[in-house]
Amino acid sequence: MAVPSLLFPPSEAPGTRDFAAEATLHRVRLAAMTARDRLAELDGVRVIGPEVSRGPDAGVRLAIDLRDTGRDAWDVACAMAARGFPLDAASNRVIIVRLREEDVLEGIHERVAPALLMALWATPGPTADPEPPALILA
Repeated sequence: MAVPSLLFPPSEAPGTRDFAAEATLHRVRLAAMTARDRLAELDGVRVIGPEVSRGPDAGVRLAIDLRDTGRDAWDVACAMAARGFPLDAASNRVIIVRLREEDVLEGIHERVAPALLMALWATPGPTADPEPPALILA
């Protein structure tokens, strides 16, 4: 009995690799690592990810957890969007930022941490229950 061949016939060979797309994705991932490192320096901010998106405009998404800041992520996302910063999605505790090649060329990865810090400063924190006024006896 003959041993099956491990070579692919020419019609069944794996597709050619798109080296330009791989190089672009590598540059975007390096930019996402820069943004991740800068975000890690902010108190109470954690970055969950990055995740590579599989769409035609391959990019990297960073999920930014704001739970420990005491701020509502939706309010922070609105403050960032009001300043013209592009966001992908937001919930009450997490903001999603997508980095694409165009964003890297504009320097968004360098500006995400300062923009988030400004938005955190502009967003009111949790309010404690006010204490009842002191009773003054005269």
